[in-house]
Amino acid sequence: MATQLTLVNNVLRRLREDTVTSVADSDYAALIATFVNDGIDRVTQTYAWSSLNHTINVDIADGTRVYDLSATVAGGGNVDNSDRVTNEYSMLLFDKRNRPNAWVFDDASDTDYNNRLYYVPEEDLEDLYQQDRSQTNVDSWYFSLTLRSDGDGLDLTLWPEPDAARRVRIRFWTPQSDLAIDGTDDATNIIVPNKPVETYAHMRAANERGEEIGEPGNLLEMAYYRDLQDILDARLNADQRADVYESVRD
Repeated sequence: MATQLTLVNNVLRRLREDTVTSVADSDYAALIATFVNDGIDRVTQTYAWSSLNHTINVDIADGTRVYDLSATVAGGGNVDNSDRVTNEYSMLLFDKRNRPNAWVFDDASDTDYNNRLYYVPEEDLEDLYQQDRSQTNVDSWYFSLTLRSDGDGLDLTLWPEPDAARRVRIRFWTPQSDLAIDGTDDATNIIVPNKPVETYAHMRAANERGEEIGEPGNLLEMAYYRDLQDILDARLNADQRADVYESVRD
């Protein structure tokens, strides 16, 4: 797994430029970092990479129905500080029987869940709430996920309202957010396949420079698509062996 700085320097070498100690060292390094971000977006859009799957842990409080999944506790949200948070592109993960990967536990040390949470649309959860707004229970049974009003991440809403401290664990697929180009993300790992991200950034950088020496643009484009197809083939073959694409009735 490579970092933002590693890929930027790999591209700079291919362009016969000096490497940097931070992507903020020069405007050109920052430009390459922007192309790396574009490459992450392009590669992310081609496949549901399992490296983007993650688990969110949320401590549930007595009397609180809504929880912010867009930030960690340290950042003002409700997600454990060690977990990745959701963004506007996050998708809830389901098993092959169409059950959401969402469970209620007693606390962080509990190894066996109390019950599964059932996912329902926001409108259905609101209807349940309005039927009896005083309904509470030790363990909630239903939940919904809504895009936050700032458009950045999801809110979790539970029903019935919890009347005891609990721990909710939910699994999501979340694309990696754009990495900052001010040097603060130099050491951040890129969590989609690295090689096609690098060849995409190299292709974009060579095209932007418009030079006549070096690898022709069509060869760089071919290299990007070859690297992407190679990793896609490997993942698709592995998924087929695990019957990932087999349909199961609800």
